[in-house]
Amino acid sequence: MIRKGEAAMSKIRAFFYIIKLSLENLIKNWYMLLASVFVLFTGMYIMGTLMLTSDNISAILSEQAEHPEVEIICRSEMSDDDCLSVYRVILSDERVSSAHMNTKADNFEKMKEILQGYEELFQYEDAQSDVLYVSFDVTLKSASALEGFSTDMRKVTGVEEVQDNDSIYKYFRGISKIVRTGTIVALIVMGFLSVLLTVNTIRLTVVARKKELRIMRDLGASYAFMRGPFIAEGVTIGLLGAVLSFFAVKATYNYIARVMQRSDSALRSIINLKPFCSYSAPLIGGFILAGLLVGLVASMLAIRKYIDTERDDDK
Repeated sequence: MIRKGEAAMSKIRAFFYIIKLSLENLIKNWYMLLASVFVLFTGMYIMGTLMLTSDNISAILSEQAEHPEVEIICRSEMSDDDCLSVYRVILSDERVSSAHMNTKADNFEKMKEILQGYEELFQYEDAQSDVLYVSFDVTLKSASALEGFSTDMRKVTGVEEVQDNDSIYKYFRGISKIVRTGTIVALIVMGFLSVLLTVNTIRLTVVARKKELRIMRDLGASYAFMRGPFIAEGVTIGLLGAVLSFFAVKATYNYIARVMQRSDSALRSIINLKPFCSYSAPLIGGFILAGLLVGLVASMLAIRKYIDTERDDDK
């Protein structure tokens, strides 16, 4: 039992020694530490923001696909009764899920609400003014029917204009492809740069302590013990980059969300960002795993050239 206890204490002392030595090495080469953490932070920050952007765009596309909306505007010279024939055409279309008719009086009230405080801009006095029109708010059953339905409605007698969200859907779909491509490119480029710079940081400490490592080897130190400080350095760099990038992404996302909340109602109806709390756990978990992976890979690559080759020479 005593020997087991001594062995356990020896392992604990070795662990704390490795941690202490790795911190001393990082402080000694603080400029390379900052450079490594910065590159890792930048890579994770870019990838994090791109992934959140991609997910929110996907949510917008799904919402647009579930609720394809069309606004049909009749000619201003047509009365409410004349527009009923157009309304019947809309309701009889099997692609339509629901439709609502806005009379000239309804649109008059909407216009007054929009121009509240700017009454001097009114060019009309009542709801029968020639500039007003009857419109229809139409919701379709499927986004696939949006383009065909809009084309057919433009051919209906009395219809002046058809406004749909198909252009918005295509716009966000195009952005989604760009963001996904950008995420892949950032993952490859920034991942490579992060590993490369972290390797150089750890390699500096390996070279500086080469003589010391040989003495430790001659005294019988295990190669696992010799590797420990450098692996700890890589892990520390990875964790620092992960934590900093997480809080930077969080601050950026929350700032954009606040800006969107203060924007006009039309923009908020299209872009509705998810709360950041829904991303917190997977994001910090992914960052930590990525940071640990980069740190471990970089440290093993740096050690392999200077420590493992010495072991091969001994054989």
